[in-house]
Amino acid sequence: MGARPTVKEILDGLADQILQLDPDELKGLLAETQSRMATPDDSGDWARAVVSFFIINAQTFRDHLHQRGQRPARTVDQASPRLTVVK
Repeated sequence: MGARPTVKEILDGLADQILQLDPDELKGLLAETQSRMATPDDSGDWARAVVSFFIINAQTFRDHLHQRGQRPARTVDQASPRLTVVK
């Protein structure tokens, strides 16, 4: 038996699969996904709809940035102090 994959390895694999999905097909599923999310319950179907919603929106956002020729901005941790050289 081989070693179990780490959570990061699993997420990276899922991300690779998601990035191969057809963006237009994903956008076509948005209304159905939002409709399912409108009635929350404890079912796995509802939980999958929530995850799908965020995946669809993440892909839409990525495509939007790509079309504009932009990359996501790097964020700076505001809690860390700015360092300056003092002589």
